[in-house]
Amino acid sequence: MKKVLFITVALVLVLSIALVGCTGGGPVAPTSVKVGVARDLDGPLAPFECGYGGAVYRWFANKVNAAGGIALSDYSATVPLELIVRDFDVITWDIGAVTEGLLDTDKVDFVWGGPGTDCIFTQAPICNAAAKVLITLEGGASSMIWDGNIDTWPYVWVTLSFANWNQIPVLHDMLEAQPEISGRNATAYITGIGELGATHGIEYTKETKDVFGEANVIDAGLHPYSLTAEQAATIILDAEATYNATPYDIFCAYTYPWNVATLTVAIMASNFNPPAILFGPGGNANTYPFYFGPNAQGVMSFIVADNHTSTAISELYGELAAQVELDWGNSTLKCAKGDFTSGWQSLDYWGMPCYAAGLQLWEDAVVQAGNINSPEVRDVLASLNTTTVLGNKTWFDVFGGGLGGGILSFNCHPAEIGQWQSGDYRSVGGIAPTASVIYPMTDSWFWLD
Repeated sequence: MKKVLFITVALVLVLSIALVGCTGGGPVAPTSVKVGVARDLDGPLAPFECGYGGAVYRWFANKVNAAGGIALSDYSATVPLELIVRDFDVITWDIGAVTEGLLDTDKVDFVWGGPGTDCIFTQAPICNAAAKVLITLEGGASSMIWDGNIDTWPYVWVTLSFANWNQIPVLHDMLEAQPEISGRNATAYITGIGELGATHGIEYTKETKDVFGEANVIDAGLHPYSLTAEQAATIILDAEATYNATPYDIFCAYTYPWNVATLTVAIMASNFNPPAILFGPGGNANTYPFYFGPNAQGVMSFIVADNHTSTAISELYGELAAQVELDWGNSTLKCAKGDFTSGWQSLDYWGMPCYAAGLQLWEDAVVQAGNINSPEVRDVLASLNTTTVLGNKTWFDVFGGGLGGGILSFNCHPAEIGQWQSGDYRSVGGIAPTASVIYPMTDSWFWLD
């Protein structure tokens, strides 16, 4: 009996030694950190893959892997970042099913966001229910705060600035600080995108009325998702007629890039001459002066950091420009070089710094957690304050009494309002602007010459 017991104990010891030898004394490390991304690669939102969030997440993955990967201390290993990118269809809006496929079939460890606010509203409940951290890219909405969504989405982390985070409040205060307006209420004429983009249009309309005061806002309503030349001309002619009858301080078109271009053509044709013009996405990228040259002078849009903000930001833009040029040669992307001669001509000064900072926060949280367990990474994100391209103190504001999700704090944004000045996009409103705003632009618009 004693001999049998001795043999059994010996076998257990041998097996234990063998297992320790195979695992290095700890849990087996994953072969990679798997990140799932649902993007529109060939439809109406495909432009966001080129010079917006798409360029940033590819740049970030390449940079992480070039540096050796992500250190996971729980496994005493450094492993590569593996991107699994799936196409979704905008017309059928199957991004929910695609996201579920990334989680259930591809078994991704984390999810990075789709191209736009509506993507967040679709993906957030799915990722939250699966207890998988979602780091968003393009998109952000005031309604996440108004309706308390973010309070109950502990796994959702929004990176982009938006209407009340903190763009429209800064715009309002910047205008009322101007000598021509000082002592009275600033007034705005607004039009917003509708249909597929109604979330954006409604959000900015509501926030403008809340901040400026409803009596100080002329609301021209929502316009079609894709404006025809005739529709754009009507919008500008109506805005011009209103201005001639009742002057206002700024014309705001809260719309998407393709409509910004169409509206600009209409503005040039009509010799529109208000004190200020502000566009939504599209007016904030180097594509704008590339196509419209000196006619961009004085036009405002949103921004987080310009090429003069810091050395870190300038280096970021240089690396992203190189990524854009690399993407031109990627056969799976719809990123045509076209008439561009440099990747700089595709840079976006509103979103790119935020996406980069958000992904850097995510990486730091994974490293501090030491593993790919989303609940642990989520808890690190909720208390993390670290260095990113935005500075040595960057953090997420956490909602739901610390139990909800988070939004990259607007206190980390160097700026909120940008203006084209001599072909250069400068931050003119926010915590750390790099130039003074040119106001008013009345009689100084280039198309009036």
